[in-house]
Amino acid sequence: MLLELKEKLTVEDLYHGNFGIEREGLRVTQEGKLADTPHPEVFGDKLKNPFITTDFSESQIEMITPVCQTINQVHRSLASLYHQTIKGLQRKEYLWPQSMPCLLEEKQVVAIAHFTSDEEGRALMAYRKLLLDKYGAKKQLISGIHYNFSFSETLLKKLFLERGASQSYQLFKDQVYLKIVRQYLRYRWLLIYFLGASPVIDTSYLSECKAPLKQIARDSFSYEGAISFRNSSDGYQNKVPIYVDYKDVKSYVRSLQTYIDKQTLFSYKEFYSPIRLKARNPQRFMDSLKQEGISYLEIRSIDLNPFEPLGISKTDLQFIHLFILFLLESEEVEVENWQQEANFNAEQIAREGRCSSLRLKRRDEEVLMTEWALEILNKMKQINDTFGLYQEAMMDQKVNQLRYPEETISGKMVELMRRSSYLDLNLSLARRYKDSLKHHLVLGKRVKTVDLGKENETCLN
Repeated sequence: MLLELKEKLTVEDLYHGNFGIEREGLRVTQEGKLADTPHPEVFGDKLKNPFITTDFSESQIEMITPVCQTINQVHRSLASLYHQTIKGLQRKEYLWPQSMPCLLEEKQVVAIAHFTSDEEGRALMAYRKLLLDKYGAKKQLISGIHYNFSFSETLLKKLFLERGASQSYQLFKDQVYLKIVRQYLRYRWLLIYFLGASPVIDTSYLSECKAPLKQIARDSFSYEGAISFRNSSDGYQNKVPIYVDYKDVKSYVRSLQTYIDKQTLFSYKEFYSPIRLKARNPQRFMDSLKQEGISYLEIRSIDLNPFEPLGISKTDLQFIHLFILFLLESEEVEVENWQQEANFNAEQIAREGRCSSLRLKRRDEEVLMTEWALEILNKMKQINDTFGLYQEAMMDQKVNQLRYPEETISGKMVELMRRSSYLDLNLSLARRYKDSLKHHLVLGKRVKTVDLGKENETCLN
């Protein structure tokens, strides 16, 4: 879809669009325990502040960037929100840099987010109470990055002129986004391998895990080759697998509504898919999708990168977007039970992705993960080279991380935790990030941070 039109597409077509980031994180004490203080007053009413609010828990801050037109802009916007958030924390509180929860005391009460007593506030609190009863508090505290995007209208219209003459523009756009969704589900294991950053848990989370784990340090547990507890079945997923129909928007809505009618889901919001369709009007989600089409997509399987104060780097964002371009370009092959196969692969990578002999399922056949991953990276390189996207260094780094799993984010995390512990490493990072900003209160200054275990300079402007 892209390479055949290379003479008609520009870098701006491919790399401009609408981008937004939601970044969750727990407020913790100096000891690494979940803070039991209210959401900082400086941020005002949670329902009226569109940029800094809470997610499930009163102790779980959520930063929401405005819609931006480029990756650079959205990264700067997140940096600004992060700066404001750190400034607003109490003197003895920190922002936990890890997706998996901090130290949770045995009988600790996790307070759901408190909202005003009007109708909207009561509804939000009631919904959180339902989730608490169904999934438990520990899993609700798992945090991450949600990456929202839509392609530029310029790109979509150029593609439509070449490929969509037999259908309406809205229907064509829906089909483009649905292809991205289907392909993302199939290939998300690759993103988990490179961006997964939650390979270890604290002993206080052990009760949520389904299989025996190995202790790698004091109060720190993992699977052999683990990459992302958050993206595994030990993370936050629906109670039962949900397989909706991604053929078209009407089929999607109809199949999702079936799960709601059967009371498997409370509402569409409880469908914890790794990637979501988003409607123009979320208040009337189903009807809006059918009548107005897909507005944008939300990728939800990205761990917080503990080596980045913001939770995600600009390079991470660029890799995600190039990966999305690969999904758009890649050929789609229909096989029966493809969603089950996709979930199997994601689970394998999340639990043991750093094992060099790992094999995945590809259209009912087993393939060596490293060989399949290299094929995908080569196709991403082809897109990069064809359109002059200047991501050669990033792609070389990914190839190196594929050959040497210890160089991945998760590999680095495990090695550093072996020398200390899950709690000590994450608390040390949290302190360092906050202390750094204390001395650099103006955006644009260079802030000391940790990048893959080594100190370097990261500019937050």
